[in-house]
Amino acid sequence: MIRPMLLLAKIQHDARTLEKLRGLGLEPGAIVSDGHALWEKIGIGERGRSILSESLASGWIDREMEACERLGVHLITIYDPLYPKSLLDLRDAPLLLYALGERLSLRQRVVGIVGTRTCSSYATGVARDLGRMSAERGWSVVSGGARGIDAASHAGCIGAGGVTAAVLGTGIDVIYPPEHVELFERIKSNGALYSEFPLGSKGEAWHFPKRNRIIAGLSFRTVVVEAPEKSGALLTANRAADTSREVWVVPGRITDARARGSNKLIFDGAFPLIDFDTFFEGFGRHKSLFKDDPEDGEHTPLNDSEKVLIALLTNSGDRTIDNLASEAKMSAAEVFRVISMLSLRGLVYSSGTGRYRMAD
Repeated sequence: MIRPMLLLAKIQHDARTLEKLRGLGLEPGAIVSDGHALWEKIGIGERGRSILSESLASGWIDREMEACERLGVHLITIYDPLYPKSLLDLRDAPLLLYALGERLSLRQRVVGIVGTRTCSSYATGVARDLGRMSAERGWSVVSGGARGIDAASHAGCIGAGGVTAAVLGTGIDVIYPPEHVELFERIKSNGALYSEFPLGSKGEAWHFPKRNRIIAGLSFRTVVVEAPEKSGALLTANRAADTSREVWVVPGRITDARARGSNKLIFDGAFPLIDFDTFFEGFGRHKSLFKDDPEDGEHTPLNDSEKVLIALLTNSGDRTIDNLASEAKMSAAEVFRVISMLSLRGLVYSSGTGRYRMAD
């Protein structure tokens, strides 16, 4: 199974290609045996077909597998028991992960911590504290191994003896940024490095948005600590919301351009991380200024959208954002915004990764 997955990963195809193969009644191995006619039929473009042909003719698969064995890299396909099950919620889930480290199985609760590389000292401290406190509670931390927020969150987790994973936008054997040699070694000893890119792959600009979806998919909560407009961290947050994950944001100064993008996420409905206790205890059960009666959020009248979602959750709990959007005929973004407000009022809470139900 590894051989066809390696080929498809090399041309950056994902779980959607498996669906096309299943639709034709074929197994992944057909990618290797059936050749050009099949490749074209399932939508592999001319450049991709050329890469596949060259890879098969040159023996690239065998060389890649041998190099991985030499480096101690595990090749984890979508069918492997070690494949993180939370990634299966992604429509474009990676077919194969290159993994390197001592802890390839993340703990049940995984928090993604992301943000800008050029962060403030305040944001660095918050990211480090989040990493440390997550480890102290037995949560794993996932980030991107980059400068700034990523590095601080990894370091905080490792310092508290926690499990952390870095999802790379390069080949797993490429250290980027180069000054993170020691950090990557510590991550490998206390968790794992992951990549979906072949060995030796450099950090191309388009790699990082793809990397970000994996961070979002691994995490049951994604925290944006500090991010300017057009930051990759915002893409991670959007993918998390699209996959019915919780998105939390550390509020920043409104005069600081480094926090302009993250502050806008709060405006759009993300949960503001106003203190650590609230974050780690879970949302939806803390007091809210929006309540008329501090002991009962139900005294505040519900608007029409809130009434629709409350009715759906009353009839059937453990619903995802996508479920609710379909049933309520609302956009996923609108459902997420309304669920956020209901959670702040203590009426709804998260019952698991990406799922919501009425509070008791």
